[in-house]
Amino acid sequence: MKKKIFSAPASFAALGFWQENSSALLLGGFIVLAIIVVVWLILRRRHDAFPEIKLTLERSELEKGMTMVESESQPEKKVRPASFPGIYGKIFVRVGDQQIGSYLVTDNQLTIGRDPAQALAIIQEAIVSKLHCSIYYRNGRIFIKDHHSTNGTYVNNEKVDERELHDNDVVFLGKKGTIKIFYHK
Repeated sequence: MKKKIFSAPASFAALGFWQENSSALLLGGFIVLAIIVVVWLILRRRHDAFPEIKLTLERSELEKGMTMVESESQPEKKVRPASFPGIYGKIFVRVGDQQIGSYLVTDNQLTIGRDPAQALAIIQEAIVSKLHCSIYYRNGRIFIKDHHSTNGTYVNNEKVDERELHDNDVVFLGKKGTIKIFYHK
């Protein structure tokens, strides 16, 4: 005859496991709790930092220039908000034979350079200064201004400090002519 060996119920086995590993289990529980608290604080802080982000639009936001269709009988109102800049042309940037970008010429100054912290149009070439030049609108005309760049700014092969741009002007950043900016109205 076989003797019956007594086995402890699962709860007693877990109790033994707990007693043997209590400090490790407490540490693990504390770490999980700390992670939950940190995630909660980050989410709460992000919500507090950006309270304007909402899932629903308020009427005041719609009045700032957004179009809302309320019914079929009302005609659509096209209103250009005052903060929307006018567009006065476009520039195309080429390095050698490759076009690397195009930018709109607006009411806001368009800075051109190598440093992303200082320029909006970034050209990662050694001949380009950190803040090389800027293109801006003033009194109905478009101008380009060199910002004391090392290699200079040339409009149609003429070195300039500041000059009005006309349709189809070609701007060279540096005298070598490998970086060209084409201006079009």
